[in-house]
Amino acid sequence: MKRIPFAQFMFVILVVATAPFTVNADDYLALPNGSKVDLSAHCPVCGMVVGGDMAAGVTYGYRDSKLVGFAGVAAAIFKDGKTVGFEGARCLFIYNTVPKKFGIDVNDIANRYCTDFTSGKLIDVNQAYLVMGTKVRGPMGYDLIPFADKNEAEKFKDKHEGKRIVQLGTVRIKDVER
Repeated sequence: MKRIPFAQFMFVILVVATAPFTVNADDYLALPNGSKVDLSAHCPVCGMVVGGDMAAGVTYGYRDSKLVGFAGVAAAIFKDGKTVGFEGARCLFIYNTVPKKFGIDVNDIANRYCTDFTSGKLIDVNQAYLVMGTKVRGPMGYDLIPFADKNEAEKFKDKHEGKRIVQLGTVRIKDVER
C-alpha cells in the first residue's frame, strides 16, 4: 500500500475542512444580518480578492503540520444596504480607521463582521477578541486573528506567541499596520 506524504494529507484535510465555506468565484457569502458579500470582489484596502484564490470565506494554512496562515473574510454593511468585503480583519480596521482615505463616513456603517478563527463563521466585530502579533499570518502579513470567545483567544495568543488581545474600540492604525 502506497503511503500518502503528510503534506498532501494535510492539504486534503484543509480542503475538506473548508469545503462548507467554499463557493464559486461568482457567488456570495451570506452575512449574519442577511446581507451578502461578493467573494470575487477586490478588497478596497489591499486590492486582493475578498474570497482569496479559492473563493472561500475562510482558509487555514499549514507548513510541516504547523498552522502558519489564516484568511477570513470581513465585511462592513452600510445603512443604505451597500456591502463592502475585505480580505481580512486587518483591512476592515484600516478602512474604519482612516475613513477619509476611502471616502466614507464610519457613522454610516450599520454592521461590521469578521471571521471567527475557531468556528469559521462570521461574527459581529464589536463582540470579537482580536489577537495581534502572532506568528500566524494573513495574506497581507501581520493580521488580526478574530475570536468570538475570549478564552479561545487567550489560548491562541499563548500558543502562537501573540502580543496582545484587543477589541474594536482599542485598535489603532499603528497596531494594524505592523
